[in-house]
Amino acid sequence: MNWSELYWYRITPLHIILLWPFSLFFRLSLACKRLLYRLGVLHSIKISVPIIIVDSITVNDAGKTSLVIWLINLLKAFGLRPGIISRGYSENYGSPLAVTISSKSSVVGNKSLLMAYQSKGICPIWIGHDRVKVAQALLTAHPECNVLICDDGLQDLRLQRDLEIVVVDSSKQNFGNGLILPAGPLRDSLSRLNKADAVVMNEKSSKLSINAENQAKIFHMRPGNEYFVNLLNPNNHSEISAFKDKFIHVITDINYSHDFLDQLKYLKLNVRSHSVIDNYQFIKEDLQFPDIEIILMREEDAVKCLDQANEKFWVLHEETAIDIRLREIILKKLREKFMDPKLLDILVCPLCKGPLIYKKNEKELICKPDRLAFPIRDGIPVMLEEEARTLPAEEEI
Repeated sequence: MNWSELYWYRITPLHIILLWPFSLFFRLSLACKRLLYRLGVLHSIKISVPIIIVDSITVNDAGKTSLVIWLINLLKAFGLRPGIISRGYSENYGSPLAVTISSKSSVVGNKSLLMAYQSKGICPIWIGHDRVKVAQALLTAHPECNVLICDDGLQDLRLQRDLEIVVVDSSKQNFGNGLILPAGPLRDSLSRLNKADAVVMNEKSSKLSINAENQAKIFHMRPGNEYFVNLLNPNNHSEISAFKDKFIHVITDINYSHDFLDQLKYLKLNVRSHSVIDNYQFIKEDLQFPDIEIILMREEDAVKCLDQANEKFWVLHEETAIDIRLREIILKKLREKFMDPKLLDILVCPLCKGPLIYKKNEKELICKPDRLAFPIRDGIPVMLEEEARTLPAEEEI
C-alpha cells in the first residue's frame, strides 16, 4: 500500500481541509462534462464496430482483467473477432501501439502485458492515450475485428459505447472511505452504477451491498479452480497438491506480498523462503536461485520477467466463474447492433481481409475470392473458417 492509499481508508484533518474540496471539484467537473456532451457542445465519436466498456468504479483493478479475458473467450466461442483497446497506464501519452507478449512492461504497462499473456494471442491488444485513435489504429491493422473491448474508459465520454460493464470488488475495503478522488479511491459516485448496463460483483472476499435501482443488472463473479501454470510453457499445468512437498521460493511485489503469502498459506503450501521486490522492473540478480526447485510468482509480477525466466518459474492461476445471465445481456446487445445492415456491410473476411457480400435471405456473409459463406446465427455473424460453408463451383454469387 503506497502513501496515498493510506488516506483512502480513513478520514483525517487533511481530508477536510484539502482533499475533500478537491474531490468536490472533481465530481463537479465530471457532471459538467456529461452535461456538455448531452447538450451537444462536446461531441462523441462513433467507431464502426460495437464497443464494450469494461471498467471499475475504483482506482483498483477490482477483477476487470479477469472479466476481459472471460469476455474475449465468450465472443470467440460465438464466432466473433474481438480486439482489446486500453490506455495502458495512467501516465501513457503515447501514440497507438500494439501489445504482445514480448512487449516491455515499462513501455506498455503491467496490466496490458498481463492481458497479452492471459489471452494467449487470440485477439489483438492496442494501447494509447487517445482511445478513439487506438480503436481506429487497431481496426486499420486488423480489419477482421468486429467488436472492441475497452479495458477502461468509463469516464471517456468522447468514445461512444454500446455496452457498459462496471466491475465492483465486493470487499468493503475496496471502497475505502467512500470518497471520490483524490480524497478516496472512487472514480465516481456509486450512483454511477445505476447508469451502467451491467454491474459485476467480484465476490473474492466479504460481501458488500450495492444500492442499484435495477437489481436484475447485478451479476456475480466468483473464484473458480486454482492451479499452477509454468511461466514459459502456459500449456503445462499442475494441481495445487503436486506442489505441497516441493521446495518453493516466492518472489512478489512488496505491495502485494502479504496477501499473496497468506493465500499460499491457505493453500497449505510450504514456502521455504521468499523475496520481496520493491521496484517496478525485476532485474536479473533478483531471479537467481540455482538451488531452488520451484520459483512461484503472481501472474502480474511474472510477466515482467518473461525474458529472464526458466523452467523453474511457475505462476498461480485462478479461474473465474461468472453469472451466465451476463452472457445473454452481452449477446442480446450485440444482436441488436448486428441487425443494422450497415454494420454487416463493413465486415471483412477473416482470411483474405476482403469485403463480404451480405445475403439477407440466406443469412450468410459471402467471401467471393475464397468462396466461403459465413453463417449468421441468431443474429451473430460467425466469422470462423471451420464454421463457414464452402461454395460449390456451380453456385453463383
